[in-house]
Amino acid sequence: MTGMKRRGFVAGTAALGLAAGLAPTVVRAQDFPTKQVRVVVPYPAGGGTDLVARLIVPRLAERWKQTVIIDNKGGASGILGSEIVAKSAPDGYTLLIMTSAHTINPFTTKTLPYDTERDFTPITPLVVGTLALVGSPKAGFDTIDKFLTAARANPGKYTFGSTENTTRMVGELFRLRSGLKIENVAYKGAAPMMQELAGGHIPVGFTSPLTVMSQHRAGTLRMLAVTSGKRLAALPEIPTMVEAGVKGVDQWAWFSLFGPGNMPPALANRIRDDVVAVLAEPETLAKIRDLASEPGGEAPDVFAKRVKDELVTWREIAKEAGIEPE
Repeated sequence: MTGMKRRGFVAGTAALGLAAGLAPTVVRAQDFPTKQVRVVVPYPAGGGTDLVARLIVPRLAERWKQTVIIDNKGGASGILGSEIVAKSAPDGYTLLIMTSAHTINPFTTKTLPYDTERDFTPITPLVVGTLALVGSPKAGFDTIDKFLTAARANPGKYTFGSTENTTRMVGELFRLRSGLKIENVAYKGAAPMMQELAGGHIPVGFTSPLTVMSQHRAGTLRMLAVTSGKRLAALPEIPTMVEAGVKGVDQWAWFSLFGPGNMPPALANRIRDDVVAVLAEPETLAKIRDLASEPGGEAPDVFAKRVKDELVTWREIAKEAGIEPE
């Protein structure tokens, strides 16, 4: 996501307090939910998407006074879990928390089992943040300068890890803009990649700061640079890519809530209203910001336009990076 596009998210965030206090929409699907809700997380437990789900879903359950289960269905950069939701009834009882890979998968996967726009209802972004290049101190990389120097001196020797197609695509952008000859190593989730990093088996990898914050603070891993246009308030010591001498990798990422396609607008807005209320809670907001991220909260129609725009952006980036659907 470009820095310019990111401003739309900030505007949405600023409106959280106001939105939380507004009267509900005229038709709020007032009877929802009357039974258990299933939230599919299409990645393994322990990664950033799972962390976001476990931060927000229990608070929704309290508001709804219903059981809301988190169902981890990892595989294929979120595609396997997304397919479950795409083929579910649009009644709000099966929802999806998906990453920005939702708008990237069409350009990295030859045949998707669903239509990215038609088969999903965008409800709202939950958490919005940057991405980070993470280094392995055990492999000798605790600063980005050390990695850049080593990779330039040894073309083809080093790799970068990715956890799904968002981090893969940003990694490819980093490769292009830095001029490094490095190859991608894809993992099925952030947790296995961070284990490999901590063990020194790979030198660097891309993931979200919220995913790696505890390891960064413990010193077992080290964030080397962030892909935002400026340093993050929660991580003032970490340089941006531009400061590290790598321009053109100003990308943001989101963790967002979707329903199946053709969900009634009143129901999508009802769920979004409740999400906004949860995001505005002081404790939730503090936890999100402590993880170097910001709350979402865009209205479904605004978020749907963002999804459409990002499909265009990522198509262009995939073409530039020479990525062919596999």
